[in-house]
Amino acid sequence: MDRISLYIFRHLVVATVMATAILTFAIWLTQSLRLIEIIVDGSAPFYIFLRMVADTLPNFLSFVMPIGLVCAVLFTYNRMLSDTEMVVMRAVGISPLGLARPALALALVVAGIGYAMNLLVLPLANQDYRKLQELVESEYATVFLRAGQFNEVATGVTVYFRERTRNGELDGILIHDNRQPDDPVTMIADRGVVAQTEAGTRVMMFGGNRQQLDRETGRLTTLYFEQYALNLQILEPELGPPWQRAKERFIGGLLFPDLDNPRDVAEYARLKSVGHQLLSTPLLAFCFVAVALGALLSGDYNRRGQGKRLASALIVVVLVQAGFFAATSLTRSSVAFTALLYALPVVVFLAGLAAMYLRPPRRPRRQPAAT
Repeated sequence: MDRISLYIFRHLVVATVMATAILTFAIWLTQSLRLIEIIVDGSAPFYIFLRMVADTLPNFLSFVMPIGLVCAVLFTYNRMLSDTEMVVMRAVGISPLGLARPALALALVVAGIGYAMNLLVLPLANQDYRKLQELVESEYATVFLRAGQFNEVATGVTVYFRERTRNGELDGILIHDNRQPDDPVTMIADRGVVAQTEAGTRVMMFGGNRQQLDRETGRLTTLYFEQYALNLQILEPELGPPWQRAKERFIGGLLFPDLDNPRDVAEYARLKSVGHQLLSTPLLAFCFVAVALGALLSGDYNRRGQGKRLASALIVVVLVQAGFFAATSLTRSSVAFTALLYALPVVVFLAGLAAMYLRPPRRPRRQPAAT
C-alpha cells in the first residue's frame, strides 16, 4: 500500500475495532445477564460463569464484525468527504477503486477472521458450552429453578417453590415425579435448603409429606416427615457419545452428515444449511463494504453533506441482511436454495463496486439569450 492507502487503512482499523467492541459489549451484556443467575442464585463457581460467557462470544462475533466494518467505512469515508480530503485525493488522480482499496483489504482481513471463528473456534466453544451446561444442570440444578413457576428439571420431574429467601432457603416446595406413570410421587414441604454433598446436589426438605399413588389399586400412600433429602442430580449421562448439534460440529460433519445415523438423516437439511451459512456469512464483509463504498464514492461531492447517501447505504445493508436471513430459512427447508447464500453477497458486492463509477448526468448549460 502507498501512504494514502495506509492512512485510510489505519483509520478504518481503529474505527472497526471500536464499532465491533461496542456492538460486542452490548450483545455480551445481554448474554451475561442471562447467565449471571448461576452466581447470584446458585452456588456455581465464578469460573464457570466466565467460561460460559466466553463460549457465547463466537456465536455472534462473526455476525457483528461485518456490521462493525460497514459502520467504520461509512464513518471514515464520510469524515474524509466532509473534510474535503477525498476531494483532494480525487483531484490528484486517485481512482474510486484506489480509494476503495484500503476498505476492501480490511474486508479481506475481517472475512479471514470470520472463517477462523466459524470453522474452528465456534464448534470448540459450543462443545465446551454444552459440557458446562450439563455440569451446571447436574451439579447445580437449583440455579435454573424459578420462583413461582413450575420448573421441569427433567422429563417427568417438575419442581415448584414459592420464593427463595435471602439466605438461600426455598419456601413452599412442591415436587412431582412422574417418571413412572403407574406410581407418581408428589412431595410437599414448608421449606428446604440446597446442600452440596460428595454424592451430588441434595435438597433438604423440612416439615412435609410424600404422597405416592398406585394407579392400579387407586391407593394413595402418604408419608409425613420432619426432614427428607432429595437427589437433584437426576440428569443421568447418556449411553455412548451424545449426538452433536449443528453448531457443535466442524464443517465436515455439517456438509457430509452420517447417513447411517437416523438423527443425522432427520436433521439433514438443517445440518447442510448451518454448514453453508458458516461458509457464506464472512462474505457479508465484502458485500457491506461495497454497499458503503458505492454510496459514498459515487456521484459528485455535495457540500450539504452525505446524509441521504448514508441513509440509503444503511437501508441497503439492512435489506441485504434480512434477505440473507430469509435465504437461510429457505435452505433449512430445502438444500436447493443453498446457492442464494452465496449469490446474494456476490451480486450485491459487484453492484456496489459498479456503483462507485456512477456519475450523475451533466445538465446542459443555458445559452445566453440573443440580444
